[in-house]
Amino acid sequence: MTLLVRDEADIVAAVVEHHLAAGVDLIIATDNGSVDGTAEILREYADTGVVELHHEPAHDYRQSEWVTRMARRAAAVHGASWVLNADADEFFWPPALPAALGDVTDGGVVVPRDNLVADPAATGSWPHRLVLRDPLSLSPRGTRIGPKLCHVGDPEVTVAAGNHAASGPLAGAVSAARPLRILHAPDRGFAQYHRKIHNGGSAYAANTTVGQEVGWHWREDYDRLRAGTLAATYESRQRGAAAVATQLASGELVRDTRLRDRLESLVPDAVRPELLRKVLG
Repeated sequence: MTLLVRDEADIVAAVVEHHLAAGVDLIIATDNGSVDGTAEILREYADTGVVELHHEPAHDYRQSEWVTRMARRAAAVHGASWVLNADADEFFWPPALPAALGDVTDGGVVVPRDNLVADPAATGSWPHRLVLRDPLSLSPRGTRIGPKLCHVGDPEVTVAAGNHAASGPLAGAVSAARPLRILHAPDRGFAQYHRKIHNGGSAYAANTTVGQEVGWHWREDYDRLRAGTLAATYESRQRGAAAVATQLASGELVRDTRLRDRLESLVPDAVRPELLRKVLG
């Protein structure tokens, strides 16, 4: 797995533990100048040999370049059979990755994402609050959020911005199979979301090599942050108790505690149980 992160201390240990237990042999991580302890958490995992940690201090979000570098290293240096290019808020499912991918012979697998959203009646850390799943998972523009692509190991692969596509001599063909999904946890509270938009929006603003449509959702919310309206916009997107009850009854939302339950079950055998316990609260 490749993992590009910046200021994700509240979740990164969960991503590492989940995927290692699911069959990932090594996580190649690039920390993009975190200041919240994320790099230190990844260093603790690197000290155990399960993470290979790199640092990229530039804050212009050259995601395609940086992820491509990691994905090529996964194949060329580590002999990866499959590479999953992940963000720090994504959990590939089911948690038996070799079995899920074992019958796929083509070069890439499209992986749809479903957002996990907060139950307003729940309290505690984000794994205990994000226990509802949105099967539609629409973006602010009303379109479904884009899937990700995992691919066979390819030392000449190029990973597109957003990890939505990849091309290369081995990774170019896309399988018709859909053996995986992603449980996506992009909104874990306003403080975290504000930090994400500040970091991502300012980085996209500094990047002069990609088009304005790349990262449009971060760019639009970054404009709101600078205009002082992000908090109001964020609040308008949250589901209240009445809306949740209605959407659960209609099937627009589904109660889904799989990720919470899995993370709790991983603690006894975790690589760094104290770090996972901190995520769970």
